[in-house]
Amino acid sequence: MTTPSSKAQGSGVPAATPDPAPAPTPSRRRWLILAVASAAQFLAVLDMIAVNIAFPAIGADFRSASTAELSWVLNAYTIVLAALLVPAGRLADAIGGRRSFLTGIALFGLASVACGAAPGLGTLIAARVVQGVAAAVLVPTSLSLALPAFPPRERATAVGLITGALAVAHVRRHPDPVVDPALFRTRAFTAATLGLLSYFLAYAASILAATLLFTGAWGWSSARAGLAVTPWPLTVLVVSMLSGRIVRALGERTTAVVGGLCFAAGPVWWLLLAGGDGAHYAVEFMPGLVLTGIGAGLYQPVMFSAAGLLPARQLSLGSGVLMMSRQGGSALGVAALVVITGGAARPGLDALRAGWVFTAVTAALAAVAGAALRTGVRVDPGESGGSGTDPLRHH
Repeated sequence: MTTPSSKAQGSGVPAATPDPAPAPTPSRRRWLILAVASAAQFLAVLDMIAVNIAFPAIGADFRSASTAELSWVLNAYTIVLAALLVPAGRLADAIGGRRSFLTGIALFGLASVACGAAPGLGTLIAARVVQGVAAAVLVPTSLSLALPAFPPRERATAVGLITGALAVAHVRRHPDPVVDPALFRTRAFTAATLGLLSYFLAYAASILAATLLFTGAWGWSSARAGLAVTPWPLTVLVVSMLSGRIVRALGERTTAVVGGLCFAAGPVWWLLLAGGDGAHYAVEFMPGLVLTGIGAGLYQPVMFSAAGLLPARQLSLGSGVLMMSRQGGSALGVAALVVITGGAARPGLDALRAGWVFTAVTAALAAVAGAALRTGVRVDPGESGGSGTDPLRHH
């Protein structure tokens, strides 16, 4: 007996091939996973922003401390977080992201209570160190738990919603290094790592400079300063929610370049117009906040989603490297602004303008890194059945 396929083969007519299996429908639970991951990212970012806004009030509580000493309330968190993100990501890949995530969130909550109850500056800084350790466990696992739940076409949107939240010789020679050099063979991932470092230099310096302008040069209260910064995160939230559509329309590289340039335009606006006593805030300063918010909403989702180019077994590690760039850049950005302003508790406009020059330049460098984010895909003949793409071959 002959089958239709054997007849076709005998007649030289190619046999019909079965239709490819339809792509599996994404689980509805992905949005719940994203919500939990976003909440964790929000806590980690809020912890830095809130302390920036409260910086003058903390100084008032500890009047005997210098600005350099007070800056450790900010940097104890960001430096420890930056230092431990990669080891924490490696640990999460080894023991499981869910277990790491739950451990991190519990420790973060306990450390936050300790910060609120701290009787002195030393105790507060120590509690901030513990917070940094907890966040280092929490942050990389949140992204690595969320990304696999989404199909590739939705990942830019997912990361956008979340953001609306390294010894070289040793690494190269060690048989099992903490950071596998193979990560950086993906050029898009390398560009994202360097770009995020530069971007967060600008980000952290910008938000601290804004707070110092409001509470120092303009003499506003901490509450009013916090309200004045609000257009920034609101803009980030709106743009991040639309980031998936924007990336599909413009492409990853163009979106990253536009985002970096928009962010750089914010401090340029302040350089040209900000001054006086804040009576014309809506014209002098708020448009710059909107520009930086647009830049953040466009830039961060594209660069952080570069972790999705890595194999599943390296997602937490890759996320840790990117988050280390974020926290390292944030710590260095605060330190740079303190140096630029001379450590003054109430720096004058000239010192703040020098800080805005720094933020504009570092944001522009982030745009340059975005331009290096090559998204073309090369597939070897015969690989993947002659169709589809291999994200690790981005070049």
